[in-house]
Amino acid sequence: MKHDPDIAPRASRRPTIDDFTRAKASYAAGDGVNHVVVGQWLLTWGDPDQQPFAEWLREQHG
Repeated sequence: MKHDPDIAPRASRRPTIDDFTRAKASYAAGDGVNHVVVGQWLLTWGDPDQQPFAEWLREQHG
């Protein structure tokens, strides 16, 4: 795929407490989780202390 210079990249942001609160409720209900939260978890991949998503989410503030 060729890069289109007219498409500006999105600015990334860190998840907020509200993002984590919504993600926990959504995950518990069996629904999807916001990509901002999942993206933060993906940053832990390769870390020796990496946890499965459910465990990691439980430990996040919110």
